[in-house]
Amino acid sequence: MKSMNAPQQSLSDLSAETVARLLEAAADIALIVDTEGTIHDVAVGSDDPGVRAAAGWKGRRWREVVGTTEQQTVDQLLIEPETAPAGTTLQHIDARGNPIPVRYRVVALDGQRFAALGRDLRPCAALRQQPREHNRLRSIEQTTALVGQVPLRDLVREATDLIERMCIETALSITHDNRASAAELLGLSRQSLYSKLRRHGLMTSHNDAE
Repeated sequence: MKSMNAPQQSLSDLSAETVARLLEAAADIALIVDTEGTIHDVAVGSDDPGVRAAAGWKGRRWREVVGTTEQQTVDQLLIEPETAPAGTTLQHIDARGNPIPVRYRVVALDGQRFAALGRDLRPCAALRQQPREHNRLRSIEQTTALVGQVPLRDLVREATDLIERMCIETALSITHDNRASAAELLGLSRQSLYSKLRRHGLMTSHNDAE
C-alpha cells in the first residue's frame, strides 16, 4: 500500500468532524475502538438495513457483535491491528440470523484507539453467484453502479466472461452449432473451445454438430 507523502502538511488542520466524514465515506461500517475492544463511536455508510444496525453498537465490545468463531480474530486485531494490510473478514449476524461478511482494515490512531474500516462483501458475493444467463441482462449502468463496492478485478473478470460467452454463442449461431467451425471462426483449438463451452455451461446436446 502506498502511503501519503506529507500527511502533516496536507491533513493536520482538519477538524474532527471532517475526519469523521472521511471515515464514513471510506467504509460501510467505521468503528472507533479502544484497546479493550469497546466501541466508542460508529459511522454507517450504507443504506442496507443489516449494516445500518451497526449504529447501535456504540458502548458494546467489538467481539460481541461478530460470530463466535471470529471473536479470537477480533482479540488478535486489537493486539496487532495492522498485521493484515489486505484486511480481515469478520461475520456479523443480522436480526434475522443471516451472516453479513465485512472485511475490516484496522488502523492505530494513537496508543489507545483504533479505527476499524469495514466493507460489506455481499455485493461482491452476489455478483459472483449470479446465474450466468442473468449476466447477459446486466446493463452497463448496473455494472458501473458496483464501482466502489466490488473490486475492479472482479468487475473486469465478470465483463470478460460475459463477452467471451457472447462471442462463443454468436460463433455457434453463425456455424449452426458446428463446434469445429466455431472454433476456427474464433481462432481457437477445438480442445480450447470445448473447455470454454464447459466453463460457460454451453456444452449441451444441441451443439454436438461437428
